[in-house]
Amino acid sequence: MGLQVENGNISQNSIIASLYSKAQNYTSNLLNSDTREFADYLKSNFDEIDKNNDNSLTKNEIAAHTVRDRRNEELKKLLDNNSIEKLTANIDTNKDGSISYSETNPDGNVPNILKGALREIQTTQNWGMTAQNLAQNLCKNYYASPMLASAAQSAISCLL
Repeated sequence: MGLQVENGNISQNSIIASLYSKAQNYTSNLLNSDTREFADYLKSNFDEIDKNNDNSLTKNEIAAHTVRDRRNEELKKLLDNNSIEKLTANIDTNKDGSISYSETNPDGNVPNILKGALREIQTTQNWGMTAQNLAQNLCKNYYASPMLASAAQSAISCLL
């Protein structure tokens, strides 16, 4: 799907659809697989883990639940290779100390990230800075390591 021009203006929906499609093609390269698997586990068990029903998961709630669920072989393998603190820190993208449902579902955040990039382009007219910010936000959203996020920004800088 390419960009469409309508009366001299690029269709915003076409930009978002095109960016979303391209982002989906590259997300597997951005993922920290252990973090993604743990995020999927949290997403699948969110309501059960959220004992106080405040729509967020604390480290204590997660730790208590994972202790009870150690029979789960995939979870056991993840926790043998990583600490809960490390995994939850990677998933807590806004660094507020708890994990919301949207943080366990990075694919659901992509349209808003792309809409934010579109607004930034419209406001600043600075495609280069917008591209760098978009790369940084996608890397953060998909739990990419800081080194990978830095490499993505550097690559975009080189391309510009």
